[in-house]
Amino acid sequence: MNAPLARFLLVLRGLCVAAAAASERVLAEDPLVEEGASSGRRTGRLYCRVGIGFHLQIHPDGRVNGTHAPNHLSVLELFAVSQGVIGIRGVFSERFLAMNKRGRLHATEKFTEDCKFRERFQENSYNTYASVMHRNRRTGREWFVALNKRGKAKMGSSPRVKSQHVSTHFLPRFNLQDKAERGFTIADRNREQEIAAPPQPKPPSPSIVKVNTGRKRSETVKYWPKFRFG
Repeated sequence: MNAPLARFLLVLRGLCVAAAAASERVLAEDPLVEEGASSGRRTGRLYCRVGIGFHLQIHPDGRVNGTHAPNHLSVLELFAVSQGVIGIRGVFSERFLAMNKRGRLHATEKFTEDCKFRERFQENSYNTYASVMHRNRRTGREWFVALNKRGKAKMGSSPRVKSQHVSTHFLPRFNLQDKAERGFTIADRNREQEIAAPPQPKPPSPSIVKVNTGRKRSETVKYWPKFRFG
């Protein structure tokens, strides 16, 4: 190996090591990322199929509700906190979804224990999000993130908010724009040539004189072969 190539490989290796160290330092300084949870960030929307269907959205003033038409407030970031536990942050509002001790949904500027939710996958391909910190102390029933048929946030402490109800079922929709950009169409070149070329006038068909010769016209008979097995 010649000297210039060896020198180039050493410089490239040093740059890779420096980039890896910088990325680890950024993750360590991020207050949202705990030990062992440096990955698992997803950006998209949470669609609730209750009523006419709503997307969960977080407002800058701390309100939480649903919107039928997706917008910038419904773009959410789901990040892993621990195994099965996630946090939900509004990308444009820069607030975290939280549930207080009464079961009311709201949004906060800082990530606290009220912002941790347990994500579970249901049999119908929808997900439920239950509060990790708050539940019914007497019965132990979990409190879920839910929307009513008008798109308003429901109280997680309500006895009607259960994991079997559609108000608690959310469908994650991630990378919708990327999927649309990856679509493609196949053009039929023969069809394009037919459209591009102007239609040519058909030549006049010559006059045909039919002569009765007294013979019967032969008919074409098709025979289909029969296959027998056994």
